[in-house]
Amino acid sequence: MADRIGWVGLGGMGRPMAANVARAGLELTVCDLRPEPVAELVGLGAASAEDAVAVAAAADVLFVSLPNSTVSKQVAAEVFAAASRPSVYVELSTLSPSVMRGLAEQAAAAGVGFCDSPVSGNVRARREGTLSVMVGGEVAAFERIRPVLDAFGGNVFHLGPVGAGSVAKLANNLIALTSLATAMEGLLLGARAGLDFQQLCEVVMTASGAGPQVLGVAHQQRTRRYRESASPQAALRLAVKDLELGVELAEEVGLPVRTAQAALQTWREAEAAGLAEAEIFALLDHLEAVRTIAPPGFERTTP
Repeated sequence: MADRIGWVGLGGMGRPMAANVARAGLELTVCDLRPEPVAELVGLGAASAEDAVAVAAAADVLFVSLPNSTVSKQVAAEVFAAASRPSVYVELSTLSPSVMRGLAEQAAAAGVGFCDSPVSGNVRARREGTLSVMVGGEVAAFERIRPVLDAFGGNVFHLGPVGAGSVAKLANNLIALTSLATAMEGLLLGARAGLDFQQLCEVVMTASGAGPQVLGVAHQQRTRRYRESASPQAALRLAVKDLELGVELAEEVGLPVRTAQAALQTWREAEAAGLAEAEIFALLDHLEAVRTIAPPGFERTTP
């Protein structure tokens, strides 16, 4: 008999993942603080429950997709203390490796298996079920949850013990978020110096600066769709949180990541400017509005 699946958290990432699990025909029970995504999943055949404890009672394997460590710890504590607990607890959220290992210890004390399984991918990958899934945990637990991971993941990796998935996710996001800020700055540099933004993008995509971030920035600058989203797929505050976690991990292992630290400062400035709940591409608006002053010691030279 197939495992009964529970799902807590139907946000920008959790909602499409759970929808793909439902479409795969797996027995699924869900909950979220908002009624709209719950109704959507019920329409796809899932059952709904009042809270995480009720979902856990109806599940053999519980997946959680939550915004930060505070909420993740709270939900885990409630589930592990409940009378009826799942056999395996799967944390999809982006958390630090140390938090993941702490949750795994609590799970073990409650007799529950644990995997950290953060995911990455754009809106299309979420919708089509082709996300990258980075898993840390025991092999037996990984093999048990693999059929569910395959419902929303096109690339599933088992990387080692608990915490390994988190390390991979933070490394990926450090690269992605630093590169995204740099792509915006480079294209805006050319535009402010007189070039057409979209034409410059075409040039860069044939040259050494080519990359998916450039295409994404060019598309968003042309359409400004990030300004139309009432419910962002990836809020800017989450970019700040994820990059902070990456920089903190680098400090723990003694690796200087000065470029990422500079990018983090830019993301923090945009958040402080009121863009915390906007889509991450709203960083464009912040960068376009800022006028910088040459740093001390920098002198312009004329030929």
